[in-house]
Amino acid sequence: MKNTSNQPDNKSGTQKLTHESGPGMSLAHLALFATFIGNMFLIPMALFAMTQASGPLNNLKLLIVGLGASAAAYAVNRFAVDRLAPLAAIGFKLAGAFAITIILITGSATFLGSLTGIIYGSVEVKTYQENGLELTQYIGSVNEAALVATRVAPAVQAIADDIDRTASCEVSNSCLSRRGNGGRGPMSIALEAAAAKAYSIVEALEAGALDRSQLLDDLNRLNERYNAELADTDQPMAQRRAAMQSIHAEISQTASALSEALPISLIKGFAQELRAGASVRGNPSGSRILSAYLRDHGKALADQLDGLPDADLIAPNFPERPGMLDVLGYLADFAAIAAIVFVGELCLPITLYVMTWLMLVWEIEKRSKPRKAEPEDDGFGGLIDPPEGK
Repeated sequence: MKNTSNQPDNKSGTQKLTHESGPGMSLAHLALFATFIGNMFLIPMALFAMTQASGPLNNLKLLIVGLGASAAAYAVNRFAVDRLAPLAAIGFKLAGAFAITIILITGSATFLGSLTGIIYGSVEVKTYQENGLELTQYIGSVNEAALVATRVAPAVQAIADDIDRTASCEVSNSCLSRRGNGGRGPMSIALEAAAAKAYSIVEALEAGALDRSQLLDDLNRLNERYNAELADTDQPMAQRRAAMQSIHAEISQTASALSEALPISLIKGFAQELRAGASVRGNPSGSRILSAYLRDHGKALADQLDGLPDADLIAPNFPERPGMLDVLGYLADFAAIAAIVFVGELCLPITLYVMTWLMLVWEIEKRSKPRKAEPEDDGFGGLIDPPEGK
């Protein structure tokens, strides 16, 4: 007669729990296998997107690495659910801690790999878009500096003419120092030097006027080309990146040439020299008069330079291709996609493990035998036999 009870088989001496894995695939196994299939596509996609090398051998290598990583993650999750959950259910706490740890490690790795495979192209586009915005802001600053330089040129010319006239007047009549009847002395020499410096700046501004106009047009045209290449989604990203990198190099070269045509540092230095004043050897009163005169011009010139940047204009560097960790910086932009991948790569295996563990614990609890009832105490410690029928 067959044993139809729930008692352990006499031959084996053991009884299989209902929620232990048996032959075939359970719902938990199907869920883990579905995640494995998704990783088989997404992780190699991430590797292909981030690797610049190409060729059949390189593609085969990346494919093997991606499939191997997906298989390893599936094996770890399956081992945790099938082997470690029963051990944890019977009280082996180290098995439970180890299961959660390995699920978190492999899940974090596959989460990053899968998310990268999905959004890497968009992250790369955003990286170049941010660089395009920086370039636009940089070119705008260069344009503003060029406009200020154009506006400053007449002011420097006026200062140069005034200082030159004052120097001539000092030589003829001592009209600034108010001492003597003219002559070429220390004060007139200082004025002539200041006038010569101002005229040299005027010449530099005039010489670069045509170059500045042409270079500004070139910068704006190159910026339009950069944005057009970035927006050309019909071309592969590798080709667009190469084209944008070439345009970026042209922008840097053009900006460098424009900086040479804009004597910004020279104008600023001259304004500081004027505001610092000058001294006349052996004549403190003349030093005060000369310094006050030059400071007035220095202040007027400094007011004209308010629109110039405090530092030299330097073009932003072309960005490197983003890596896996760079993707994390854009989680806020792709929060919905990241949440879905997080559920599949981390929440699902942990949930399956915990549910399996809980079911096994509950089944073990149900199968535990109840304690035998203790005999009632007759009040005499069992020394007197109870009457029959009791």
